[in-house]
Amino acid sequence: MSFLKKTGKVMADVIPGMGKFTYDNDTGKIFVTSGTGVVGFRVALSLLEAGHKDVRVGVWKGDRQGMDKSFGDNVAEKLEQMGAEVIEFNWANESDYAFALQGVKTVFCTLPHIEGWADVFPTFLKTCKTQKNVEHFVKLSFLRPTHDFKGVAQIARMYRDNVPFVAFHGTCDDLLEHAKSDSRISYTILCTSHIMSAPLLIQGKGLREDHKYISASYGMGVNYVSPNDVTDAAVVVLLNQKPHRNKVYNITGAGPTRDSEIVELLSRRYGSPIEHVQLGFHEYKADVKKRGLPEWMIRDAASMERMKAHGLDEHKSSYTKDYFEITGHQPESFEGYLDNTSCMRPGLTFP
Repeated sequence: MSFLKKTGKVMADVIPGMGKFTYDNDTGKIFVTSGTGVVGFRVALSLLEAGHKDVRVGVWKGDRQGMDKSFGDNVAEKLEQMGAEVIEFNWANESDYAFALQGVKTVFCTLPHIEGWADVFPTFLKTCKTQKNVEHFVKLSFLRPTHDFKGVAQIARMYRDNVPFVAFHGTCDDLLEHAKSDSRISYTILCTSHIMSAPLLIQGKGLREDHKYISASYGMGVNYVSPNDVTDAAVVVLLNQKPHRNKVYNITGAGPTRDSEIVELLSRRYGSPIEHVQLGFHEYKADVKKRGLPEWMIRDAASMERMKAHGLDEHKSSYTKDYFEITGHQPESFEGYLDNTSCMRPGLTFP
């Protein structure tokens, strides 16, 4: 259930007017790029629950490693039942972009971890500019340096220097921030720390079937943020755009969570002991490789794990108040995320 529905909060009016462009007081049609994604599905569902019925959702129905072939169809059916317009959307197919953006005023963009990801966003953003009807673009990203939180800025720079996918996100953010100079597109960038679903997804078959949780964080606490919190923040900035135009937010959790704590929570949640296998960096990278993942994904997963082991998230300066400032409530705990099954994607036990 979305934050807006739980609190009974209604959609705020969007007041027109900013800079040299005039904006309608209507959010208009919202296109959610990745309806099968952890956050994309939740955002689409929450928008519909909040009463915004003009929602178009892109769904890719191709094969996914470790998932039933009917997964994409199940997601599409659920969203259509709620009133969404669901279309097939493949990031790797540039010809899908223009059709997906027809009549769209607002875009919510989550970039999937796919081969060739470095090419897709610049082309998609260019199409948004060409279409001319897109006026606001909300993008999900990784932590980004800002002036407000120096500790977060330090961490964001280190991740951008050491994790290729984070560096790519940073480049995309730069492009989006400059879009207003040659188009009518304003932006809101929601940068997050480690999303709670990520370690569960990367564990894959080992967690689902072998009941093993493998990490190389050396017992360090990690700044995990709930995808439900990211969704709540996204829905607020999508439906009440004016206060959040051309702003960057860093959404973090409440404090560090260790992998050993996650293992304990998973064991209790699923009623079966989960073994915590702690490896060194090179052993971890070799283990990820054995899972059959492509080299580019192995590189990013291993780089992320190495950054966790630095212990940067142990410091209080690693956490912001941006989520509270946007939504007015406190971050969800890892336990709360696991218990909150009502908004999980259909057909998946976890995440």
